[in-house]
Amino acid sequence: MLSTIVQNISNYSEKQAFYIQGQSYTYKQLSEKISGISEVLSQKQIPVQSPVGVLATDCLETYAAILALWFHRMIFVPISPANPIERNQKMAEQAQLKYLLTFDASDTADTIETDGLEVIETNNLNSSTPVQLSGNSRPEDILYILFTSGSTGLPKGVPITTANLNAYVNAFFNIGYDLDHRDRFLQIFDFTFDVSVQSYVLPLVLGASIYTVPREGIRFLAAIKIMKDHDVSFAKLVPSTLQFLKPYFSRIHLSAMRYSLFSGEALSEDLTKAWSKCVPNAIIENHYGPTEGTIDCLYHRWSPKQEVSHNGIVSIGKLFDDMEAIVVQNNTEVQKGEKGELWIKGPQITPGYWRNEAKNKEAFTEVNGMKYYKTGDIVFQDEEDNFLFCGRKDNQVQIQGYRVELGEVEHHVSQLLGEQVVVDTYAEKGVLSLVLFIAQRTEMSEGEVYKALQEHLPGYMIPSKIIYQDVFPRTVSGKINRKALRALV
Repeated sequence: MLSTIVQNISNYSEKQAFYIQGQSYTYKQLSEKISGISEVLSQKQIPVQSPVGVLATDCLETYAAILALWFHRMIFVPISPANPIERNQKMAEQAQLKYLLTFDASDTADTIETDGLEVIETNNLNSSTPVQLSGNSRPEDILYILFTSGSTGLPKGVPITTANLNAYVNAFFNIGYDLDHRDRFLQIFDFTFDVSVQSYVLPLVLGASIYTVPREGIRFLAAIKIMKDHDVSFAKLVPSTLQFLKPYFSRIHLSAMRYSLFSGEALSEDLTKAWSKCVPNAIIENHYGPTEGTIDCLYHRWSPKQEVSHNGIVSIGKLFDDMEAIVVQNNTEVQKGEKGELWIKGPQITPGYWRNEAKNKEAFTEVNGMKYYKTGDIVFQDEEDNFLFCGRKDNQVQIQGYRVELGEVEHHVSQLLGEQVVVDTYAEKGVLSLVLFIAQRTEMSEGEVYKALQEHLPGYMIPSKIIYQDVFPRTVSGKINRKALRALV
């Protein structure tokens, strides 16, 4: 994968590699940035496989820094300006960062404490020396560490190796996409979200062009404008993007879009149908995968003629090549049609959390001598081997003695109200109850909402509280921030 990118940087030197904030950059310009940063890395004599932080912003230098680190067998650790400084600090401490690459040193002030870090500015680093890979690259080399939320409040690091990412790239292209250097890819994701890796690695492997979405302003609307104005042919979004864009669907027509992919959240069947009219020439797919499984490891090609869904949620489909999965309930594999936790194994699975043996023992297990990652997602498999998503293991709660899946309640409530909703729990005097968050105030009064719910749901599935929000809070990856919603109860 890395050798292919190096070759493409040379072969497509005069072709556009990136379009960032209204500026076009060729592969030659990318090469010059990579080489300039590489020379400094060599001068610093940083040992191979050292974690190096990159203050990841929407600029060419960020992408060049990532590639320079990879070409020198170093580990990319993204530091996001969108994160609280405390979180970035915890990530830097866990990774034991000693170096931080940034476009401008002044950008670090509100992002991370730089005491103990050597800050390297990249804005004026250029060299005409051709890019090349450092020798002795190994499959087990770690390419990047992404930090995901931990139940203790301490982010947990997920290292992804060269072998992991190679397996992902090969499996992705084996699906059979008609893609080449002429395609145009959208990149809307924060660098701390693993789908960003897909959004720049796949086009670089093809010698294609990448169109990034600036963080400033309303990102989803900016993304639509970029996709329309520049005939973007491949885009991956989080499903909640569609809910935000829904009021504008009648004005969105992206005829150049050939592949419209989704991942990161449950994908609504109804919204997918409506979106399909906005991308009339596109193949629509739902992809699934935890960060620990290297971006995605299952996919489903959506078709209006053959809907495969559960509780209004599009199937997460079938496994990527070389990946395997079982569905487990009470540590026992269940039969098709039965619900349980999804456990996955294969070459895309991380070797384990970064310096966190306690979490490794909790999240990984062996079955017949094979290492599996326990995803925490509740699924079942139908007779055609499609996996259907039911919700999170930690979103399966006991209410009045009944086992309730929050995703099922959300489905029924959204069908009744026609609004985007989130259902969660809260405890009051030791009693666990449901709370309903509604993104936009419905025309129905609160009393009418309760009456409608009572006509369709059993009492134990009816939320005890309703909280209205003009707009749901989002994480840096664009997902609904459930933790922020819970703080409102």
